[in-house]
Amino acid sequence: MVRRDDADHTVAPALLRRERRVLTSATLTSGTGTFIDFVLPLFAGAVLGLSASQTGVLLAVDVLVSLLTRPFAGTLVDRGGRLGIAAAGATTIGVGCVLFGLASGLPLAVTAAAVSGVGGAFLWVAIRAIVGERLDIDSGVFAKLLSAEEYGSWVVFVPAVVLLSVTNYVSVFFALAFCSFAAAVVLATSPGRWVLPAVPDEPAGGGEEGAENDSATALTSLNLGGVGRKLRPMLLAVVIVEAAEAAISLLMILQLQRHFDLEPFQIALIFLPGAIAMSILPPLLHRAVVRYGRRKILILGSVASAIFAAGLGLAPNPLVIAGLWVLSGAAWAAIMPIQQAVIAESVGPRHLGRGLSLYEASTLAGAMVGSLAAGFLYDAGSWLMACLVFAVVILSGAALVPAAVRRLGAVDQPRTLEPTPLVPTPIETPDSTLEKEVDTEEKVTVDPEVATPEKNRRQLMVDLFWHTALFGTAVLLGLLFLPSLNPEALLGIGQEAILPFRAVVHAVTAPFDLVALLAAALRLWVFVYVVDVVWTLWKVVPGTSDDSK
Repeated sequence: MVRRDDADHTVAPALLRRERRVLTSATLTSGTGTFIDFVLPLFAGAVLGLSASQTGVLLAVDVLVSLLTRPFAGTLVDRGGRLGIAAAGATTIGVGCVLFGLASGLPLAVTAAAVSGVGGAFLWVAIRAIVGERLDIDSGVFAKLLSAEEYGSWVVFVPAVVLLSVTNYVSVFFALAFCSFAAAVVLATSPGRWVLPAVPDEPAGGGEEGAENDSATALTSLNLGGVGRKLRPMLLAVVIVEAAEAAISLLMILQLQRHFDLEPFQIALIFLPGAIAMSILPPLLHRAVVRYGRRKILILGSVASAIFAAGLGLAPNPLVIAGLWVLSGAAWAAIMPIQQAVIAESVGPRHLGRGLSLYEASTLAGAMVGSLAAGFLYDAGSWLMACLVFAVVILSGAALVPAAVRRLGAVDQPRTLEPTPLVPTPIETPDSTLEKEVDTEEKVTVDPEVATPEKNRRQLMVDLFWHTALFGTAVLLGLLFLPSLNPEALLGIGQEAILPFRAVVHAVTAPFDLVALLAAALRLWVFVYVVDVVWTLWKVVPGTSDDSK
C-alpha cells in the first residue's frame, strides 16, 4: 500500500515534467515545419527548377499525405506509447529535411515531402494527446502548447531565414534536420514516459460521480467514425473558419510580394510581430477565458480576426499590415486553444489521439480549400473584395464555433483546480488521513512545483544555458552581418557608455532603418541578458532558494 501511494504521489509531477519536455520539442519542430512551408515554393523554383504546376504537386503531396495520415496516427496514439510515437515522428521529419537537402529533381523532392508529411502527422497528434492528458488538471495546457509552437515559429524561423541569406538551401535543410533530431532526443529521454494520465480508466462507481465518468468513457467502444460523428459540429466550424484564415494568410503574402515587391526576408519580418504575439499571449488570454467564458472569448476573437481581414484590403503599407497581423495573432491565440480543449474534453482521455487527429485533419482540409479559393479570387481581380469575402466568413465563426461548443456540451468556464487535486483522487486512498501527516514533507515538495511553477536550480541553469545559446547566436550573427555593430558599441564602451540606450532611442526616433533597428535590439538584449544572468545566479546560490533538487 505504501508503494502504491508513493507511485501515486509522483504521477502529477511526472506528467508535468513530461509536458515541459514535450513543449520544448514542440518549439523545435514547429519552427522547422513553419520554415519548410515558407521556403518550399522558393526552393522548388530556385534550386529544382520546377514549373508552377510541378511546385503545386510538391506542395499538394506534403499536405495530402499529412491529411490522410492523421486519422491513422490518432488511432495508433490512443493505443499507447505516445512519447515514442512523437519521437518517431520528429525523427521522420528530420529524415525528410535531409532528403530535401539532397534533392535535385522532382522525384526525390516528392519523396521528401511525403516523408515529412507522415512524420508531422504522427508527431503533432501525439504531442497534442500528451498535452491533453493534463487537461483535467490544468485547463490552460493547450494555450501553453500554442505558445510553445509559435515561439518556435520565430525563434527557429528567423535564424533559418538569416542562414539562408548567407549560405544555401542545403545548409538550411540540414540545420532543420538537426532541430528535428534534437526534438526526437528530447522526447525519447523525457521523464515519466511510462506514467499514465492520473484519470480513472473506468467509471468510479454509481451515483453522480459514476455518471460523470460515463460521459468521459462513453466513446470506449466507438471507432474513428464514431468519434468523428460526435465532434461533427466543431469539425465543420473549424473547416469553415480555417479556410478563411488560410485564404487571408495567402492573400497577405501575395500582396506583400506582388504589390509591395518585398523579398522573402522582408515578408518574414512582417509576419514576425504576429508570431511573437502568439507566443506570448495564449497563457494570458486563457485567464480571460476562465473569467469570462469560452463562448464570449470566441465571439470577440472572431470579430477581431474579421476586422484584420477587412482592414487588410485597405492597408496602405507593409507596416500597417504588420500591425493588423498582430491583431489576428491575438485573436487566434485565444481561439485555437479553446477549440482543442473542447475537443479533448468531448472525447475523453481514452480518445485524445482520435479526436485531436480529426481536428488537425479539419484544419488541413480547411487550409487547402482556403488556399485554392484565395488564389482564384486574387487572380480574378479585386483585392479588396477578396479580403471582404473572407472577413465575412471569419465573422461567421462568431456564431458557428460558440454554437459548436454548446452542442458538444463542453463547459463554458473551465475550472481551475487547487494544488491538492494534483495528488491522486481520494477514491484510491480512502485511508490516507494518517499518511497525509506522514507524507507532509513530500507533498510540500510536489504541490508547489505544480501549482506555482517554481524551478529548481538545475532547471534554472538549463534555462540560462538555452538563453545563453540563443543570445550568443544572435550576437555572432550581428557582428558578422551588421556593419554598424562592433563589440565596443555592443557593450557600451567609450563614447557609447555615456548613453547606453542611445542606439535604441535613435532607432526609434529616426527614419526607419532595419539595420539600425536590429543593432539597437541587440544592444538592448545585452542588458536583458546581464539581468538574466544575475537573477539566475542569485536564485541558484545555496540559501537563496528553497529548492534543493
